[in-house]
Amino acid sequence: MKKRICAKKLLGLALVMMTALLSGCGGKEEKDRNTFTFATWAAGTELEEFQAIIDKVNTEANGEYKIEVLSIPSDYYVKISTKIAAKNCPDFFWMTQELISKYAQMGALADITQQFESSQALTPDMYYEGVLDSAKYNGSYWGLPWIANPLIVYYNKDMFDALELEAPAPDDDWTWEEFIDICRGFSGQQYKGNTVYGTVVDGWPNIETFIWAGGGDIIADDGRTILLSSEAAQKGMGYLQTIVKENLSPRYAEVASLGDNNVWFEKQRVAMYFGGMQDNFETKVAAMSADEQFEIGYAPMPVCDDGGAWSFDWTASTVMAKALEGNELAYKALEAVTQAFFEWKIAPPVKDSLDNVAKINPRKEAAMDTITYTMEYARSANYIPEWSDINDKLWYNLYVSLLNDADFDYKSKMNEIQQYSEELVNKR
Repeated sequence: MKKRICAKKLLGLALVMMTALLSGCGGKEEKDRNTFTFATWAAGTELEEFQAIIDKVNTEANGEYKIEVLSIPSDYYVKISTKIAAKNCPDFFWMTQELISKYAQMGALADITQQFESSQALTPDMYYEGVLDSAKYNGSYWGLPWIANPLIVYYNKDMFDALELEAPAPDDDWTWEEFIDICRGFSGQQYKGNTVYGTVVDGWPNIETFIWAGGGDIIADDGRTILLSSEAAQKGMGYLQTIVKENLSPRYAEVASLGDNNVWFEKQRVAMYFGGMQDNFETKVAAMSADEQFEIGYAPMPVCDDGGAWSFDWTASTVMAKALEGNELAYKALEAVTQAFFEWKIAPPVKDSLDNVAKINPRKEAAMDTITYTMEYARSANYIPEWSDINDKLWYNLYVSLLNDADFDYKSKMNEIQQYSEELVNKR
């Protein structure tokens, strides 16, 4: 939790620094060169793997272009923003979905729409729609998604069996009410000498998950209309209130007593955990002593009340500096390295690469039915340039407040944030 708050502060600082941005990065000589810098937050083993991919791409380019790696393992967005403001931004860099609209609006990113749509190698129809939307803003594409990590439900099969509760199916269309009912069956029970809970919620999963649960949303597809006052959005937060009020999760102040929230699942103190499909519980459980191991089950996220796409999908794209907009050689390099990433991280965001998941991590084989099902229904939120300010209110004034006080008047607070968000959008 502390890591999340620290990251949010750094992100806020990065966006403040973006106000110093002048349109474009670099000079006229950009179009004549064939060496490109790629900034990444990767470090340690991940950086070694990243470098190996870049080396392979460079070898296959046969001198046509060369990509050089710039590792920024800490304060990533602050340093990226500093480089942009100084007109020294990297040619390519990673960017998570919630920031793309902001950086595009500020003039830092190349619009790659024409090249993307006319490509013969990597085209929009190859992507899952919910993933691809994360790289769009104002009808244009600003990056190539290279990874998808939608939420699924990991559960402890042994605990379900021991307490004689029916587990969800790998492609279950279960509802949030059904999920909560199952949590009730676990919470307060004894298992292996400990009092257990149905799940753990401590600011994760993110607030989008709960607002969507009731069939609502935060921001409409038009990128302007705020929906927090809607009955559906507030019904979704009602599900979260039920979880908190009925103690179906350990108390917010208690979660950190075991470490991060995932430890509650690993130590068999909760039956179900909301995790990204690339979470490595399988590896962790395999490394445990025989008496600590348990069988992991998988299920999709509960279906939203409107039946729409309901699994939050964390995605990241590789974006290109504004100064390289229209540069065919740079785009060719960007496309090549993006395709190489599809054989590295799970889950690849393109439809024909799901087989790569079990190849990359054979321990995920048992999860493939759920992963395949989930990818069809995973989505990004409708992020807009004002998202960072809106999210601060949602996080500090709504989510944390409800976690600390089960009787918190979340509806009134959502109405307040609705008005605040509308005022922000109207300042454009």
